[in-house]
Amino acid sequence: MSETPLLHVAGLTKSFALAGGRTLRAVDGVSFDLAAGETLALVGESGSGKTTCARTIARLYRPDAGEIRFRGTDMASLPGHALRPLRRHMQMMFQDPFGSLNPRLTVGASIAEPLVIHRWKDKTARAARVAELMGLVGLPAADAARYPHEFSGGQRQRIAIARMLALEPELIVADEPLSALDVSIQSQILNLLQDLQARLGFASLFISHDLAVVDAIADRVAVMYLGRIVEIAPRERLFAAPRHPYTQSLIDAVPQAGRGKRTPGQPKIAGDAPDAAAPPSGCAFHPRCPRAQARCRQETPQLTGGNGHLFACHYPLGEGETP
Repeated sequence: MSETPLLHVAGLTKSFALAGGRTLRAVDGVSFDLAAGETLALVGESGSGKTTCARTIARLYRPDAGEIRFRGTDMASLPGHALRPLRRHMQMMFQDPFGSLNPRLTVGASIAEPLVIHRWKDKTARAARVAELMGLVGLPAADAARYPHEFSGGQRQRIAIARMLALEPELIVADEPLSALDVSIQSQILNLLQDLQARLGFASLFISHDLAVVDAIADRVAVMYLGRIVEIAPRERLFAAPRHPYTQSLIDAVPQAGRGKRTPGQPKIAGDAPDAAAPPSGCAFHPRCPRAQARCRQETPQLTGGNGHLFACHYPLGEGETP
């Protein structure tokens, strides 16, 4: 990794007001760095805060507190007009490839839209760029005149990828980009993303709940639970020797991600996640954790560790240990 990260996130917090005067803290003090060309996967159960974290980093939401330093500029408090020069270098890929495309625009017009907004060259050059991008994602240039409803889900996601790459971004924020696709198509899109990243060199913040996909694509993995990162490590190290019981439980729930090491009868995560608007005291995972002790109910653990492997647990797993 380079000494200066492409993206530096520190103490990021985002809350939402709920009915009855309650507050949901969806992202609670998240911090990490992302190097140029690297893929960091953000994983966790539904409701863990990973999508809100991604959208806040992309400044689709304004953070309550914290720092989002991208290409050396803190985006956290910038107004809209000041964000525009940075947005061309950071693009977002959404979960639903149909909902993210305007049904009234041809796919060529959709792909060209970022070029128009950022006043990239003239109309002729933009048309040539659209044809180039469609070829890059495996679609014929002649399809530019068609509309989104005329394409399959996988083809629409290819169109979304072409639009995402139009301005040659340095960072892609991909929010569950495979989950709305058929299983047979997911591997094609995953291979396409990996190939494009290798050729174009962009960094990726990849949001997913599928650890088998994460095992195939990520350089590092950050695990979220109720708005906080509870473990972050290089992918191989995290899958081989997780330190947080929640991480181990996620891996055990997906045999492919566990590389076939799962033992029959090994415990899974107990119960459901608590109400995120009223999280438990101390370690938020303690009501579901088989290792929880009195300290876990009273004291919130902080990220600790070394050699790039950090975890927030008072009683972490040892090498090769299970909960």
